[in-house]
Amino acid sequence: MNKIIGMWRFVSALLFALACILLVLFYLQWIKPQAKKKIIKSWARTFIGMIGMRFAVEGEVYDKPCLIVANHISFVDIFALNAMKPGRFIAKSEIADWPVFGRIAKGVDTLFIQRKNRRSIITVNEQISGALMQKQTIMLFPEGKTSVGESLLPLKANLIEPAILSGTPVLPVAICYTENGVKTIKASYANISIFKCLWTICSTPGLTVTLKVLPLINVEGKTRHEVASEAAALMSAAMGVPDPMLGSGDIHHHCDAIGATEKAD
Repeated sequence: MNKIIGMWRFVSALLFALACILLVLFYLQWIKPQAKKKIIKSWARTFIGMIGMRFAVEGEVYDKPCLIVANHISFVDIFALNAMKPGRFIAKSEIADWPVFGRIAKGVDTLFIQRKNRRSIITVNEQISGALMQKQTIMLFPEGKTSVGESLLPLKANLIEPAILSGTPVLPVAICYTENGVKTIKASYANISIFKCLWTICSTPGLTVTLKVLPLINVEGKTRHEVASEAAALMSAAMGVPDPMLGSGDIHHHCDAIGATEKAD
């Protein structure tokens, strides 16, 4: 039965994604920014529900422009963050070439970066600075790559620099996935293709993606490395894993989606 439901969800999700591409090409790029944000938020929530996953938010969502930093586990992370607070993503350049989802990423003004190219980082930082100066919300995954969610990787501080220069606060978010209330790696695409990941999610009942919104970090008087370390401490504590910036084995409070509530508009 789970396979039948999973197949229905899988096909529905792909058809929905294709419909989103058409809307991106022929509608989304022509409308005002605020209307665009509302549509993206609605799309993201619809997609998460369509693949059979529950969406929950813990903590207060900052209602002003900011730089959001989060751990990266699944392609669903992007939809979950947009379902909470739409913004412009910083993503690795390979995502632009993904079938279906890459075209959507381009359509929602994602900034792509070649992580091994120093000039690319400088260029993207200039774009981030410009966007922050225009009071746009920017989202990035400072670990630099995906994990299965059982640890937090060290946060790279380079892309946090524009927030320092513009005086934009940084909002750390810990993303956790659970299956019937128990932490799971089934949503991760760290070692599998995006379509295999989508199938696993669609065919697994009881999955929840929980965004733990952590205290806002004031960047005034701080270096990018200090902000990265502060964000890592908050995120690792919320995930229940060691702080990668300290190199210690101390374990903090465990990530638990039980009792999490969906954030109302």
